[in-house]
Amino acid sequence: MSTFFVPGVDAENQERVYEELAALANVATPVRKDRVYSITWRHDGVEWTATVGEQLRGSQTITKGRGRLQRMITIPRSSSDTVLAIFRGLPFVIVHDNQTRTWNLPIYAGNPSRIVPFSD
Repeated sequence: MSTFFVPGVDAENQERVYEELAALANVATPVRKDRVYSITWRHDGVEWTATVGEQLRGSQTITKGRGRLQRMITIPRSSSDTVLAIFRGLPFVIVHDNQTRTWNLPIYAGNPSRIVPFSD
């Protein structure tokens, strides 16, 4: 776990920028104890992990072959979009820097299988 931060923002502007990201996501700014550091969720057969300050990453397990030749293969997936903030809700909302323009901004993450809060 990590203490709360907004990537690329100096210390005196953290709260202001976080409030702006919450407004972009159309959510209320959460109190410190409810702020999320990382989540894992499934989207289109890929298990994705979003961690504040890191790029989106995931893995997809597929079946290859038939019968005795059948095997499971795990394929790493990634995106060079950096996560800026994650907000609780149903769905969870992920704000990112939109580098690849592959994901919607924000990302709606459904019901995560894993939630890691920021440490206090």
